[in-house]
Amino acid sequence: MFVDVLGHVAVVGSLIFVGVQVHQAAVVSRSATVLQLKDNWVQLNLAGATSPELIDAYDAVGAGGWESDARARGLVMAFERARLHNWSNAYYQYRNGTLEEDQWFPHLREIQHNAHNQILKKVWSEWDYAFDDEFRKLMDDTLDPKSG
Repeated sequence: MFVDVLGHVAVVGSLIFVGVQVHQAAVVSRSATVLQLKDNWVQLNLAGATSPELIDAYDAVGAGGWESDARARGLVMAFERARLHNWSNAYYQYRNGTLEEDQWFPHLREIQHNAHNQILKKVWSEWDYAFDDEFRKLMDDTLDPKSG
């Protein structure tokens, strides 16, 4: 009788231990996701703030249009695609549950803030095929609310 009770207590204790370990693993996974996304954000902001070539490229594209300078167009396209991929990754992580809502919303607000940016719209129109359907719908609905 005592052995049976002790066995049940051990099983319950083991289940509690496993539950705590699973919870801690989930917390670590979510934290790593947030850290990686924040690091990406920092790197993109640093690139935009410290690259005279990129700053000049945006000026050239803004002043002369997309066809005025092929090198500028390439730099701007690459930078904007990197932003889009960062947002896409954040949205994917949010949908998977490894990024909580309060960590996803800053990305969504940034997307919404840039919704009228003609450069972003141009890049999106040329590269939307490179993203998953869920993200494409989000971007299409955000960039052109009438389409959704």
